[in-house]
Amino acid sequence: MAMTLRLDASDEALLREVAERTNHTMTDVVALSVRFYRDALVAQDEQADLAQRAERRAAHRKAIDESMTRNAELLERLAK
Repeated sequence: MAMTLRLDASDEALLREVAERTNHTMTDVVALSVRFYRDALVAQDEQADLAQRAERRAAHRKAIDESMTRNAELLERLAK
C-alpha cells in the first residue's frame, strides 16, 4: 500500500539519520518502527494480563484462606 507520510523538518531529519545509520531506506525504517511499536504494545498487553492473573490468584488465595479460617472447626472434624 502506498501512502504519503507528512513529517515536520525535525522528524524528517531524525528519520533520515536513522536510515543512514542503519543503512536502510527511510521507508524500511518507518515499517520497522511500526513493527517495533506494535511489538511493544503486545508486550505491554501481556504484562497487563499477567498482572491481572496474579491479582485473581491472590484474591482466590485470600478467599480460600478466609474460608478455611471461618470453617476451621468443621474442617478439623471432617479430617478425623
